[in-house]
Amino acid sequence: MNRQRMRGVYVVEFAIIGLLLFTLLFGVVEMGRLFFTVNGLDEVVRRGARLAAVCDIRDTRILRRAIFNDIGNGGASSLIANLGTANLTLVYLDENGATVANPADLTGVSGFSAIRYVQLRVDNFTFDLLIPGFRGVFTLPAFRSTIPRESLGRHAETGVVPEITPC
Repeated sequence: MNRQRMRGVYVVEFAIIGLLLFTLLFGVVEMGRLFFTVNGLDEVVRRGARLAAVCDIRDTRILRRAIFNDIGNGGASSLIANLGTANLTLVYLDENGATVANPADLTGVSGFSAIRYVQLRVDNFTFDLLIPGFRGVFTLPAFRSTIPRESLGRHAETGVVPEITPC
């Protein structure tokens, strides 16, 4: 056989095998990114619910700390792309699991004293694929963490609400 013709066959074989190999390689990298994002979102809701359970309910920095930002950083998460505090929903629940209407009401029966659980959710978070030629967006399922309330920023000894301090 002619050596020149065989060289062309090698190029065609490499093109076919290379396409499959690089598609598989990008797929593995994207699956790794997806698993990282899912685990990160699980940690965000767990961390945020824990912070909300122990920090003052008037503290606006809880959600920023939940997405792994510094207290003063109000932008998107430094760990998970496209995740901001707008993606998070923090609710305070009563003993039946119903939302407490006015959790900041420290004196009312239907406010602060009715809180029994803290729940943080991430709903409709989208994951963007970066595989060349296979661009797509996936909406991930809801992530939710519900834990029992703890101090909610109050000192049990005195029952007095302290000034808001960073958690």
